[in-house]
Amino acid sequence: MKEEKTFDYRNYIQSRLKEIDDLDERREARELLLNSLAHIFEWTEAKYAELEQRIQDELKLPWQYYNVFMTIIKRGDYDAINPFWHPVCVEDVSPAPKTEYRTVFLMADEGGFREFLAQGTVEGVDESDGHHICFRIRTCERYGERMKTLYHLFAGNHIPWQTVHMGYAERFFDLVPEEDVLAGKTIRFLWGKWEKYVHEDMLLLWNIERFMMQSQEYRHPCLDEAIYEHIYYLGSNREEMDGYLVETDDDILSVRFEENKILIKTQQETLEDVFLYRLYQGDQGNSFGYHFPVLSNCKKDNLAVRYLQETGNFIQTPMELYRKIEELSAGYPVRVTGYEITDHAEDAVIEGDMNKNIGVQVFSNDKRKILLFRFHREAVTHDAYLYESQIRYILSQLQLEFLEYRCMGVWV
Repeated sequence: MKEEKTFDYRNYIQSRLKEIDDLDERREARELLLNSLAHIFEWTEAKYAELEQRIQDELKLPWQYYNVFMTIIKRGDYDAINPFWHPVCVEDVSPAPKTEYRTVFLMADEGGFREFLAQGTVEGVDESDGHHICFRIRTCERYGERMKTLYHLFAGNHIPWQTVHMGYAERFFDLVPEEDVLAGKTIRFLWGKWEKYVHEDMLLLWNIERFMMQSQEYRHPCLDEAIYEHIYYLGSNREEMDGYLVETDDDILSVRFEENKILIKTQQETLEDVFLYRLYQGDQGNSFGYHFPVLSNCKKDNLAVRYLQETGNFIQTPMELYRKIEELSAGYPVRVTGYEITDHAEDAVIEGDMNKNIGVQVFSNDKRKILLFRFHREAVTHDAYLYESQIRYILSQLQLEFLEYRCMGVWV
């Protein structure tokens, strides 16, 4: 979608003034037009921008408080007091890991991490005695479980689910020894050609914090049965744009969010161990070593996006489809050369599969037509290994919005 260009009235007036041959008249016209009318132009533009912003603020996006951000850092750079970034898995920062497996991050593109996983095993050497140990390579399942938990939190709190960018999470692998290895053993892995891609001490962070709260009071809203409304105050450190999710269970009847507090209805007089999840949306902090790119499901925000969300009307035209892709591109140069609806996919298709861990099922014996996008691979100077992941993220989100098709892509 093309951005509206601001009319450069100063250059326009200057160019038209040259058409006046009489210099005195030209001087008077410049005084009148540039020095007098300029204030009117500036005032009008400011008021127009203010009106547009006010309308945009009134058209709220239901997910604007619930964007999920992810990044990676080196373990030694972890800042426990950074308010924005938190470990996806708390056990990753435990001083004494209880597991025998080792977790590594593979800084390689799509083809690279699939080849690495298909390799199956990697050999390591015990530094203490030189004994060779075989490790099985498997995907990091605990991050997939966190995504599944997050999905159920969104569903339980009636918040529309948006695809979470898994570009970093899917590049973490667990190395499981095929024999007993004592905790604390120093293992040197024989990476071979993967040496420059593998990073052994990386952490996956996101903008979500889990904490427990205690209820301050309850009321009896009904006379025919006892229904208790427990109030949880969020405190003075709450930011206006932060989102909150309640870890619900079968005993909780409903959750309602009000300014600076959360109200939970239940038939229990007391509630224990109620956990809240806070999704930070503000300043990401300035911790040392936090320099890796941030991946998120933030969408490009403009008046058209908010209006379409408010009206619920989505016209499936090529222009609108391209606008959706641009909205999801997140700064990556993504160019679509065309699309088609077909019965059969081509070879080497790109699939939108980033929602597979949350249990979102497509149809069994899927016979839907394929909405096939043709992407042109643009030149990316930084973090090129994540480029195809960005395309897969876009296709994954489009798949949630176009259920009548299977969304796929190919390079051209």
